[in-house]
Amino acid sequence: MYLFNGVLLLATLLAGGPWASAQPQAPTLQALTESLPPLNYEHEGKITGFASELLDLMAAEAGIPLQKQLLPWVRAYDRATKPGDTVLYSLVRTPERESLFRWVGPIGPRRILFYKWADRSDIQLKSLDDARAYRIGTTLESAATKNLIKQGFVPMPMDGAVSGLEQGVNDEQNMRKFIAKRFDLLVSLDWAAAYNAKNVGIDPADLVPALVLDDSLNYWYGLNLSVDPDVAKRLNAALQKLRNDGRYTQLRQKYLLKAAK
Repeated sequence: MYLFNGVLLLATLLAGGPWASAQPQAPTLQALTESLPPLNYEHEGKITGFASELLDLMAAEAGIPLQKQLLPWVRAYDRATKPGDTVLYSLVRTPERESLFRWVGPIGPRRILFYKWADRSDIQLKSLDDARAYRIGTTLESAATKNLIKQGFVPMPMDGAVSGLEQGVNDEQNMRKFIAKRFDLLVSLDWAAAYNAKNVGIDPADLVPALVLDDSLNYWYGLNLSVDPDVAKRLNAALQKLRNDGRYTQLRQKYLLKAAK
């Protein structure tokens, strides 16, 4: 009897029973990100934020093991473009990057603006060309910075020049430099500007949008090309489920809408 049951179990497995139909265990995905609150940042030793929590939910739904690491953006980007089971976020999907990653998303919209202080009535930007006369704070290696350089903006030299790009490590550092009057205009996401202003004790109302730089792109998760394509499919399917059942909207309201007020 026991022998018969064992043979029956083996036959069931070989025939594709419920155990055999389960998805294979995917390798642990190394999620690399930067400090870009409220999308991704570290709080009390934990990597959190809208995009981080969303990725946690997606990985759990898709059955994919996940480990997150916070790094400076340049290091994270460099590591994510070398072979390995990595995912980089929050990543702007641009034509230049299209062939470099397997894309999962989008995470959410990206709206980049020039900001000035409310008391700088002398700064009036009607077009991008008007910004060339000012010192501009941007983030090193960001898509917004690369776009400005492509359109002829140049890094600010160390000779006390009155115009050019001063490239900081992250948005938080740029906000502190902006407060110290190191530059005239700040390039930032709309909700990130509000978040970082509050974080350093500044009323976000003191920051005034001077010009919309770009609102045509979205943030995505970028998987390394060596990651199994099935992982991207499972994560995209999980994201769609989160959108359908309302968990995506709830998480967005928790982070992004509150930060942009």
